[in-house]
Amino acid sequence: MAKKMPCPFCGTQVEYAIENSPDWYSDPSLPVYRIDCHDKCRQYWLEAISDPHPQIDPAILAFLDPLNNEQRTYISESTHHACDNGILIVYNSKILQYLIIDWHYAKAAVMLYEFNDVSFQISGVGFDFANMLFFLNTEDARFTLRIYQAGTPIDKIRSEIHWLKALWNKGRIKTLSPVAGRDGEIIQCPSPNDLPSRYATVYDWIPGETLHGLSAAEKTPELIRNLGTMVGRMHYVSETLELPDGFTRPRYDTDWITAKIEAALGSDTDASAEELTKLSSLSSRFSQFVTEHGEGRDVFGLIHSDMEPHNIIIADGQPCPIDVVGFGFGYYFSDILTLSRHFSEDEQAIFFQGYQEIRPLPTGYRQQLALFEELRVL
Repeated sequence: MAKKMPCPFCGTQVEYAIENSPDWYSDPSLPVYRIDCHDKCRQYWLEAISDPHPQIDPAILAFLDPLNNEQRTYISESTHHACDNGILIVYNSKILQYLIIDWHYAKAAVMLYEFNDVSFQISGVGFDFANMLFFLNTEDARFTLRIYQAGTPIDKIRSEIHWLKALWNKGRIKTLSPVAGRDGEIIQCPSPNDLPSRYATVYDWIPGETLHGLSAAEKTPELIRNLGTMVGRMHYVSETLELPDGFTRPRYDTDWITAKIEAALGSDTDASAEELTKLSSLSSRFSQFVTEHGEGRDVFGLIHSDMEPHNIIIADGQPCPIDVVGFGFGYYFSDILTLSRHFSEDEQAIFFQGYQEIRPLPTGYRQQLALFEELRVL
């Protein structure tokens, strides 16, 4: 008969097992409690200690003990949401502390907006301890809330908002629309309890399904072409956008890519001579690409930098890019490759046709995309 205990998060009677840490965990030598809370929290693991016998780490229980019902529900819902997005979690007291700290920031942030009866949950895409994303639910609308990493320069966030507005105003691309707080400011600065202040922004919700979630039948030629024109319009905006003073975004430039190649050459001590030769060849081929194309605005400008299907919402048949927290200056080929590699050869032809309705692609662009495909895996 399976062992049972109350779930430490939601209190439901659950089955559990004591086992070795999952292979993917950072410390496989630790014992863990696997908790199977099917209806509420789904499945997760808790770090354990083995002296004198396996038991849940007392530090976890000590941390959970003073939490109120709202905080426990937040952990439960966050775990549920993460599991439903394919994320497996081994909790220790430190991770739980991070989660509750973010709860305090989100709780303080929503109070800075004109929301009634609002609830929130963490995004299930991942527990990103740097820039946390939350889903907000009110009586009649949904929003997203971004809590930025402590120390994030405000000019970096202003630059993000400037680009988002330009995508709509100049490119007619529907994307995240910022929401002002009670004081009329787009960027808020919650500082809960004695925690240091962090910047926060709220954006309107874009209803629809991610490109990743569509069936093959729903990925029609028209949609694929629209994806191409969307990326083309994004790059057209980047090519022509006047940047204000203080515009600050990361650069995925020659130095950044060269450093990645050099790191790969130096870190893989088990690489064969053939693999090392291939990496060295990649470095010289990229250097040749830079020599031929440079970093002019026709080839190098503001890019999304994470144009994956899960970061594109299909709303009323139109693609809408989201999650632009990592956007910066880079080669347009990087965006084009990141998205087009998910398509079949016939779909790629349609995608490139849509892109070239807005911007031309150079002769030999498929060979250049092959170079960026190799760079992508570094």
